[in-house]
Amino acid sequence: MIISFNSTIFQTQDEEVQSILSKILVILIENNHFIDEKSISSIFFNNENKYIFDETNFAKSSLSKIDNQILKDYISKKITQPIPKPHRIYLTHFTIGVNLGVGEVHPRNAYQIITERSQIIVENKINDGKFIRGICQKYTSSKINKQRQSIYLLIDKAIKKGIIEFDHAGGIGEISKITKCWIDDQRYDNIYKYKLMAIFDSDKTHINDFTEKYRKLIEFLKNRPISKPPENNDIKYENNDLIIWHILYKRKIENYIPLCILFDKVKQITETQKHELKNTAKDDLDFIEYDYYNIGIGETIIKKEFPEMFLGDFSYRELEQRCEHHKVFLPEANESVSELEQILLKIAKII
Repeated sequence: MIISFNSTIFQTQDEEVQSILSKILVILIENNHFIDEKSISSIFFNNENKYIFDETNFAKSSLSKIDNQILKDYISKKITQPIPKPHRIYLTHFTIGVNLGVGEVHPRNAYQIITERSQIIVENKINDGKFIRGICQKYTSSKINKQRQSIYLLIDKAIKKGIIEFDHAGGIGEISKITKCWIDDQRYDNIYKYKLMAIFDSDKTHINDFTEKYRKLIEFLKNRPISKPPENNDIKYENNDLIIWHILYKRKIENYIPLCILFDKVKQITETQKHELKNTAKDDLDFIEYDYYNIGIGETIIKKEFPEMFLGDFSYRELEQRCEHHKVFLPEANESVSELEQILLKIAKII
């Protein structure tokens, strides 16, 4: 995330706020978040570009000499390293201050945002976790867009370091319950919009299908009723929704596996079955239910083997081709991207 400071916050006489701010400054040096250099210039430097923060009452009373020196070195370096443009476009940006009415984040909540791990709530922690890690790895090493690639590298690093965790809901009916538990958890009190995300299957049988069992969950996530049948924005994440969320366009994660990978990994599939799948329209493949009759293996093996395929050694281009017929326009990028990139860019919001 990108963090700005309201300069007046360091003039506070509140000892609790002073203590939290000092912790935030120390943690930022070690953390993966970014500081908006424009917001700190007047706080740490005078008009002659001389570092003066260590002379302030706040620095003298709240930070040790060692911490002040480390902070000086850190800020002096940061001020000469502007945040890259893609980071400003795709990462969440918030301002630390006490003017909550204008959207500032209180230091107490900011400390939680910076230190708490983020949670991606999924139906199956193991299988869906492999799906997300797999697509992240593919796009991290891709050359599809150098600017967005830098964002995917941040996500990959966050997942590997445990900054992002996957939480197991156990099924579509439990996602709202698990989400509510996290929202009510003291660790995420007032900050859940910054730290929580949900991803789940659509279970659609055709392109215009909507499974009614999802209505209650989506209304929970949107915090409002949705139309019957749902209108376009009813089944899409919007900024004022409860948390960030994504419902897959295709039926399940299995439907994102490129056919060439499926044919290579599923040894039981017959030539006749391969021929039939090759001649199936992409829109129909999106919503097919894989089973013994079309690929030679049943549900138990499918649930075990398909998630592993996403971790296999193949190019992101195969995934792009599998999703090229249902791209999503991103206003911030001013271009259309695959749904898989859309998922990753949503995840980037909770790093």
